[in-house]
Amino acid sequence: MASHPLLRHLAGEDGIRRWAFYVPVAFMVLFFAVPVALTLVWSVFERTIFWMEPGFTLDAYVNFFTSARAENYLFSMIHSAVAVVVAFTIGFPVAVFVRRRVPTAAQHRVILLFIIPFMISELVRVFALRPVLGRNGLLNSLLMKIGITSEPITVILFSNLAVVIGDVVSFLPFMVFAGFLAMEAIERYVFEVCDDLGSNTLRTFKDVIVPLAAPGIFAGSVFIFVNSIGVALVPTILGGPGAVNAGLMVNQAIVALDFPLAMAISAIMMLTLLVLLFIGHRLFDLTKILQPIN
Repeated sequence: MASHPLLRHLAGEDGIRRWAFYVPVAFMVLFFAVPVALTLVWSVFERTIFWMEPGFTLDAYVNFFTSARAENYLFSMIHSAVAVVVAFTIGFPVAVFVRRRVPTAAQHRVILLFIIPFMISELVRVFALRPVLGRNGLLNSLLMKIGITSEPITVILFSNLAVVIGDVVSFLPFMVFAGFLAMEAIERYVFEVCDDLGSNTLRTFKDVIVPLAAPGIFAGSVFIFVNSIGVALVPTILGGPGAVNAGLMVNQAIVALDFPLAMAISAIMMLTLLVLLFIGHRLFDLTKILQPIN
Protein backbone atom coordinates (compact mmCIF):
# COMPACT_ATOMS: atom_id res chain seq x y z
CA MET A 1 0.00 0.00 0.00
CA ALA A 2 1.41 3.36 -1.02
CA SER A 3 1.97 5.78 1.77
CA HIS A 4 -0.03 8.99 1.98
CA PRO A 5 1.29 11.74 -0.35
CA LEU A 6 1.61 14.16 2.58
CA LEU A 7 3.76 11.65 4.49
CA ARG A 8 5.95 11.09 1.43
CA HIS A 9 6.24 14.87 1.04
CA LEU A 10 7.32 15.38 4.66
CA ALA A 11 9.71 12.42 4.62
CA GLY A 12 11.59 13.63 1.55
CA GLU A 13 14.69 15.81 1.61
CA ASP A 14 12.66 18.99 1.19
CA GLY A 15 10.35 17.82 3.95
CA ILE A 16 13.26 17.31 6.34
CA ARG A 17 14.41 20.86 5.62
CA ARG A 18 10.93 22.13 6.38
CA TRP A 19 10.84 20.16 9.65
CA ALA A 20 14.24 21.59 10.60
CA PHE A 21 12.80 25.10 10.19
CA TYR A 22 9.22 24.73 11.40
CA VAL A 23 9.85 22.68 14.54
CA PRO A 24 12.06 25.36 16.20
CA VAL A 25 9.60 28.05 15.07
CA ALA A 26 6.68 26.11 16.55
CA PHE A 27 8.64 25.63 19.77
CA MET A 28 9.38 29.36 20.04
CA VAL A 29 5.76 30.28 19.36
CA LEU A 30 4.37 27.76 21.83
CA PHE A 31 6.82 28.28 24.69
CA PHE A 32 7.89 31.90 24.20
CA ALA A 33 5.53 34.03 22.11
CA VAL A 34 2.32 32.58 23.61
CA PRO A 35 3.46 32.93 27.27
CA VAL A 36 4.60 36.51 26.58
CA ALA A 37 1.22 37.35 25.04
CA LEU A 38 -0.60 35.69 27.95
CA THR A 39 1.50 37.69 30.41
CA LEU A 40 0.24 40.91 28.82
CA VAL A 41 -3.36 39.67 28.78
CA TRP A 42 -3.33 38.38 32.37
CA SER A 43 -1.81 41.63 33.64
CA VAL A 44 -5.15 43.36 33.02
CA PHE A 45 -7.31 40.56 34.47
CA GLU A 46 -9.18 41.12 37.72
CA ARG A 47 -7.72 39.60 40.86
CA THR A 48 -9.68 36.98 42.78
CA ILE A 49 -8.92 35.39 46.14
CA PHE A 50 -6.80 32.57 44.74
CA TRP A 51 -6.41 33.35 41.02
CA MET A 52 -7.81 35.89 38.55
CA GLU A 53 -10.75 36.21 36.23
CA PRO A 54 -11.18 37.66 32.72
CA GLY A 55 -11.79 41.38 32.54
CA PHE A 56 -9.99 44.60 31.85
CA THR A 57 -8.53 46.63 34.66
CA LEU A 58 -5.32 48.57 35.15
CA ASP A 59 -5.38 48.07 38.93
CA ALA A 60 -2.17 46.03 38.85
CA TYR A 61 -0.29 48.80 37.04
CA VAL A 62 -1.75 51.46 39.33
CA ASN A 63 -0.70 49.34 42.31
CA PHE A 64 2.84 49.15 40.91
CA PHE A 65 3.34 52.82 40.06
CA THR A 66 1.68 54.20 43.20
CA SER A 67 3.64 52.04 45.63
CA ALA A 68 7.28 51.66 46.62
CA ARG A 69 7.60 48.98 43.93
CA ALA A 70 8.20 51.59 41.20
CA GLU A 71 10.99 53.18 43.24
CA ASN A 72 12.50 49.77 43.99
CA TYR A 73 12.33 48.91 40.29
CA LEU A 74 14.19 52.12 39.45
CA PHE A 75 16.86 51.38 42.06
CA SER A 76 17.24 47.83 40.75
CA MET A 77 17.81 49.27 37.27
CA ILE A 78 20.52 51.56 38.67
CA HIS A 79 22.23 48.65 40.47
CA SER A 80 21.99 46.57 37.29
CA ALA A 81 23.57 49.38 35.27
CA VAL A 82 26.44 49.53 37.79
CA ALA A 83 26.89 45.75 37.40
CA VAL A 84 27.03 46.21 33.62
CA VAL A 85 29.76 48.87 33.92
CA VAL A 86 31.82 46.69 36.26
CA ALA A 87 31.36 43.63 34.04
CA PHE A 88 32.47 45.65 31.00
CA THR A 89 35.52 46.95 32.86
CA ILE A 90 36.55 43.41 33.80
CA GLY A 91 35.17 41.20 31.04
CA PHE A 92 35.67 43.08 27.79
CA PRO A 93 39.44 43.57 28.24
CA VAL A 94 39.63 39.79 28.75
CA ALA A 95 37.92 39.26 25.39
CA VAL A 96 40.27 41.77 23.74
CA PHE A 97 43.34 40.12 25.27
CA VAL A 98 42.27 36.64 24.14
CA ARG A 99 41.58 37.86 20.62
CA ARG A 100 44.80 39.85 20.25
CA ARG A 101 47.37 37.94 22.30
CA VAL A 102 46.30 34.30 22.50
CA PRO A 103 47.20 32.07 19.51
CA THR A 104 44.23 31.58 17.19
CA ALA A 105 44.16 27.80 17.71
CA ALA A 106 43.76 28.25 21.48
CA GLN A 107 41.34 31.18 21.60
CA HIS A 108 38.15 29.18 21.70
CA ARG A 109 39.57 26.82 24.32
CA VAL A 110 40.38 29.80 26.54
CA ILE A 111 36.90 31.30 26.09
CA LEU A 112 35.32 27.95 26.87
CA LEU A 113 36.92 28.11 30.32
CA PHE A 114 34.31 30.71 31.19
CA ILE A 115 31.62 28.05 30.76
CA ILE A 116 32.97 26.14 33.78
CA PRO A 117 31.14 28.32 36.36
CA PHE A 118 27.84 27.55 34.61
CA MET A 119 28.39 23.84 35.32
CA ILE A 120 27.78 24.62 38.99
CA SER A 121 24.32 25.55 40.28
CA GLU A 122 23.83 29.30 40.49
CA LEU A 123 22.50 28.81 44.00
CA VAL A 124 25.82 27.26 45.03
CA ARG A 125 27.87 29.92 43.23
CA VAL A 126 26.00 32.81 44.82
CA PHE A 127 25.87 31.27 48.29
CA ALA A 128 29.63 30.60 48.09
CA LEU A 129 30.16 34.38 48.07
CA ARG A 130 28.92 34.65 51.65
CA PRO A 131 32.13 33.32 53.27
CA VAL A 132 34.09 35.56 50.90
CA LEU A 133 32.21 38.81 51.61
CA GLY A 134 31.26 38.24 55.25
CA ARG A 135 32.64 40.00 58.33
CA ASN A 136 35.19 37.23 58.89
CA GLY A 137 35.40 36.30 55.22
CA LEU A 138 38.31 36.06 52.84
CA LEU A 139 37.95 39.63 51.54
CA ASN A 140 38.04 41.24 54.99
CA SER A 141 40.92 39.01 56.03
CA LEU A 142 42.89 40.06 52.96
CA LEU A 143 42.18 43.77 53.48
CA MET A 144 43.31 43.60 57.10
CA LYS A 145 46.36 41.53 56.26
CA ILE A 146 47.69 44.03 53.71
CA GLY A 147 46.89 46.93 56.04
CA ILE A 148 44.09 48.65 54.13
CA THR A 149 41.71 48.31 57.07
CA SER A 150 42.28 47.68 60.76
CA GLU A 151 38.93 46.02 61.41
CA PRO A 152 36.41 44.05 59.32
CA ILE A 153 34.12 45.99 56.97
CA THR A 154 30.56 45.07 57.86
CA VAL A 155 28.76 46.83 55.01
CA ILE A 156 29.87 44.49 52.22
CA LEU A 157 27.61 41.49 52.78
CA PHE A 158 23.83 42.03 52.97
CA SER A 159 24.05 45.31 51.06
CA ASN A 160 23.56 46.68 47.57
CA LEU A 161 27.32 46.33 47.06
CA ALA A 162 27.05 42.60 47.66
CA VAL A 163 24.19 42.41 45.16
CA VAL A 164 26.29 44.16 42.50
CA ILE A 165 29.22 41.83 43.21
CA GLY A 166 26.91 38.81 42.98
CA ASP A 167 25.47 40.01 39.67
CA VAL A 168 28.95 40.56 38.22
CA VAL A 169 30.19 37.16 39.35
CA SER A 170 27.05 35.44 38.04
CA PHE A 171 26.79 37.13 34.64
CA LEU A 172 30.33 38.23 33.74
CA PRO A 173 30.74 35.42 31.15
CA PHE A 174 27.99 37.03 29.05
CA MET A 175 30.21 40.08 28.54
CA VAL A 176 33.23 37.92 27.74
CA PHE A 177 31.33 35.80 25.22
CA ALA A 178 29.62 38.71 23.47
CA GLY A 179 32.80 40.78 23.48
CA PHE A 180 34.84 37.95 22.02
CA LEU A 181 32.22 37.30 19.34
CA ALA A 182 32.37 40.96 18.37
CA MET A 183 36.18 40.91 18.39
CA GLU A 184 36.21 37.87 16.11
CA ALA A 185 34.40 39.93 13.48
CA ILE A 186 37.30 42.41 13.43
CA GLU A 187 40.05 41.33 11.05
CA ARG A 188 43.53 41.11 12.57
CA TYR A 189 44.99 43.51 10.03
CA VAL A 190 42.99 46.30 11.71
CA PHE A 191 45.18 45.90 14.79
CA GLU A 192 48.31 45.64 12.66
CA VAL A 193 47.47 48.95 10.96
CA CYS A 194 47.02 50.58 14.37
CA ASP A 195 50.41 49.27 15.49
CA ASP A 196 52.07 50.45 12.27
CA LEU A 197 50.62 53.93 12.75
CA GLY A 198 52.09 54.07 16.25
CA SER A 199 48.77 54.05 18.09
CA ASN A 200 49.20 53.17 21.75
CA THR A 201 47.10 50.51 23.48
CA LEU A 202 44.70 52.92 25.18
CA ARG A 203 43.99 54.91 22.02
CA THR A 204 43.51 51.76 19.95
CA PHE A 205 41.10 50.44 22.57
CA LYS A 206 39.13 53.69 22.82
CA ASP A 207 39.07 54.83 19.19
CA VAL A 208 39.10 51.54 17.28
CA ILE A 209 38.18 48.47 19.30
CA VAL A 210 35.25 49.83 21.31
CA PRO A 211 33.46 51.48 18.33
CA LEU A 212 33.88 48.38 16.14
CA ALA A 213 32.84 45.98 18.91
CA ALA A 214 29.94 48.17 20.11
CA PRO A 215 27.18 45.74 18.96
CA GLY A 216 28.74 42.90 20.94
CA ILE A 217 29.33 45.11 23.97
CA PHE A 218 25.71 46.22 23.91
CA ALA A 219 24.44 42.65 23.51
CA GLY A 220 26.48 41.50 26.52
CA SER A 221 25.31 44.52 28.49
CA VAL A 222 21.65 43.74 27.80
CA PHE A 223 22.12 40.11 28.90
CA ILE A 224 23.68 41.24 32.18
CA PHE A 225 21.20 44.07 32.76
CA VAL A 226 18.09 41.94 32.20
CA ASN A 227 19.37 39.09 34.37
CA SER A 228 20.40 41.51 37.11
CA ILE A 229 16.94 43.02 37.42
CA GLY A 230 15.14 39.71 36.88
CA VAL A 231 16.99 37.04 38.90
CA ALA A 232 15.69 37.06 42.48
CA LEU A 233 18.34 34.69 43.82
CA VAL A 234 21.17 37.24 44.19
CA PRO A 235 19.36 39.88 46.31
CA THR A 236 17.72 37.14 48.37
CA ILE A 237 21.02 35.53 49.38
CA LEU A 238 23.42 38.48 49.36
CA GLY A 239 21.27 41.57 49.74
CA GLY A 240 19.52 41.03 53.02
CA PRO A 241 15.96 42.12 53.92
CA GLY A 242 16.17 45.55 52.24
CA ALA A 243 17.44 44.38 48.85
CA VAL A 244 14.92 43.90 46.09
CA ASN A 245 14.77 43.68 42.31
CA ALA A 246 12.02 43.10 39.77
CA GLY A 247 12.33 39.32 39.92
CA LEU A 248 11.98 39.36 43.69
CA MET A 249 8.93 41.64 43.44
CA VAL A 250 7.32 39.16 41.03
CA ASN A 251 8.05 36.33 43.44
CA GLN A 252 6.55 38.29 46.34
CA ALA A 253 3.41 39.05 44.31
CA ILE A 254 3.00 35.36 43.49
CA VAL A 255 3.41 34.39 47.14
CA ALA A 256 0.70 36.97 48.00
CA LEU A 257 -1.53 35.39 45.31
CA ASP A 258 -1.65 38.71 43.44
CA PHE A 259 -1.12 37.17 40.02
CA PRO A 260 -2.21 40.20 37.93
CA LEU A 261 0.44 42.29 39.75
CA ALA A 262 3.07 39.64 39.06
CA MET A 263 2.09 39.67 35.39
CA ALA A 264 2.14 43.48 35.28
CA ILE A 265 5.68 43.63 36.72
CA SER A 266 6.75 40.98 34.20
CA ALA A 267 5.20 43.01 31.39
CA ILE A 268 7.08 46.12 32.55
CA MET A 269 10.31 44.10 32.53
CA MET A 270 9.61 42.95 28.98
CA LEU A 271 8.86 46.52 27.90
CA THR A 272 12.17 47.62 29.43
CA LEU A 273 13.99 44.94 27.44
CA LEU A 274 12.25 45.88 24.20
CA VAL A 275 13.10 49.56 24.67
CA LEU A 276 16.75 48.67 25.30
CA LEU A 277 16.88 46.44 22.22
CA PHE A 278 15.24 49.13 20.09
CA ILE A 279 17.74 51.76 21.27
CA GLY A 280 20.66 49.39 20.78
CA HIS A 281 19.58 48.38 17.30
CA ARG A 282 19.07 52.01 16.27
CA LEU A 283 22.49 53.00 17.59
CA PHE A 284 24.61 49.99 16.67
CA ASP A 285 22.60 47.74 14.30
CA LEU A 286 22.87 44.55 16.35
CA THR A 287 22.87 42.37 13.22
CA LYS A 288 26.46 43.50 12.62
CA ILE A 289 27.64 41.36 15.53
CA LEU A 290 27.62 38.37 13.20
CA GLN A 291 29.16 40.16 10.21
CA PRO A 292 32.92 40.36 9.57
CA ILE A 293 34.39 43.87 9.75
CA ASN A 294 36.70 44.49 6.82
